[in-house]
Amino acid sequence: MVLISFNFLFAADYRIYLLGIPIVEVKMESSTKLLDFSTKTVGLLHSIWPVDNYYQIEYDSISFGIRKYTKSIHQGNYGGELNCIFESDGSKLNYNGQLVAVTDSIQNIFTLLARVSYQSSEYLDNKWYPMHHEGTPHRARFLLVGTEKLKIGDEDILCDHYRLDIEKIDGASVHVAPYDYFTDHVASNDAMRQLWVELTGKRRIIKASVSIYGMTVTAELQNK
Repeated sequence: MVLISFNFLFAADYRIYLLGIPIVEVKMESSTKLLDFSTKTVGLLHSIWPVDNYYQIEYDSISFGIRKYTKSIHQGNYGGELNCIFESDGSKLNYNGQLVAVTDSIQNIFTLLARVSYQSSEYLDNKWYPMHHEGTPHRARFLLVGTEKLKIGDEDILCDHYRLDIEKIDGASVHVAPYDYFTDHVASNDAMRQLWVELTGKRRIIKASVSIYGMTVTAELQNK
């Protein structure tokens, strides 16, 4: 996979917990037009079913529309790569040679994470954005729940608390491989997604959670 060199403005490490047990470490690096996102299992889970996945999304700095999306998946004995490019001359996403028509501002889960780190709640709240998730059309919106204080180490951080709604809609779709656990479940209609974003300063994502099938998976920022 070819990597693009950018000057990253922000890097953050997260730990993902299930039932209070750490299961995955996440590293996220971002600039004004690129997001790197890597995940790796830890502890007993890594011994049973090791995961080492990498995602990179290049996006328009104004609309946050996808310009290039790649992922490299290693889950146990399963793996593969996806290369998706936005073809501006025809407003299409090219998923490993499969074309699907989209709007210029089309989002995915990673551009949404970038967007919430750069735009205010006044701008984001209750707006629907067109989204293409792993080959399938969706729409997404952030709903502001309120403001809350979260503690990172000894620091209390005031955060915007959002619910992230994602809905599948009618439209052209393509079959995309490889699948992976994160993108397979994060957009599920059965999932409840929440984000806590630093109100001022760097607007870091301090905490995120996905509740599905009676379980809640939580990601928490590890560095200040």
